[in-house]
Amino acid sequence: MFARNLVLALGALATSVSARTMPFNPRAGGGTCSADAVACQSGSPSDTCCLPDNGIIILSQQWLTGYCAVADCSALSTVPTTWTIHGAWPDSCDNQQVASCGEASPNSDISGSLQSYAPDLYNTMNELWVSYNGDNEVFWEHEWSKHGSCWSPAAQECFSDFQDGQDLAAYFGYVVALRNQFELGAAFDAAGITTGGTYAKTDIINAIQATYPDLQVALLCKKGYLTEVYASVYATPSGGVAGSPVGSKSTCPSQINF
Repeated sequence: MFARNLVLALGALATSVSARTMPFNPRAGGGTCSADAVACQSGSPSDTCCLPDNGIIILSQQWLTGYCAVADCSALSTVPTTWTIHGAWPDSCDNQQVASCGEASPNSDISGSLQSYAPDLYNTMNELWVSYNGDNEVFWEHEWSKHGSCWSPAAQECFSDFQDGQDLAAYFGYVVALRNQFELGAAFDAAGITTGGTYAKTDIINAIQATYPDLQVALLCKKGYLTEVYASVYATPSGGVAGSPVGSKSTCPSQINF
């Protein structure tokens, strides 16, 4: 019953990702981690295959419509009109940045591994994890080596019968699920914030927090255009819980072009 409920909970967060790409292998480490566990909390499980040992996750979603308004995106055949992923960056529980931890093995063919092991996830990433310069593979390799290596549930020893691509699918599948849990388009739509308008920075932050209460965010701008939003959560086995500090300051002016 526990395993069935866990799969259902994960599926609700990442409906476009197949079951075998889910972020937590319940058999790894004895499967002692509850689906309700939250990282960095008193009494949280010590099994780092369930919860990352660097348990604050900074989810960065990018708004390429804004970025491409002031930067060269000629390599893209189509500029996405949805919020896409820049990355999800594990921070320590005392809010210190970490990077290139070496817990996950290097991979120079992420596309090939994911196409073989988790083709649905691969297809989803090409829609939701897009590089402005058109080279998604290099983008994913960077995010994996710098940040995926600090997400302990992706370590190969977390899988009872490791297969090539399984660690990649664990990390990237988790990030896609987290993006879907805190998808910014829903917050903007609910607040009536539409492309082509100019809005107060406080109104944008309030709109995000109205849909996602307690979510701490930092807004990033380029030449007055909103290009990216950092959001901070405490990791769970399948996503995150709002309330953790974001650790970065907004770079946007008081009035923001969207």
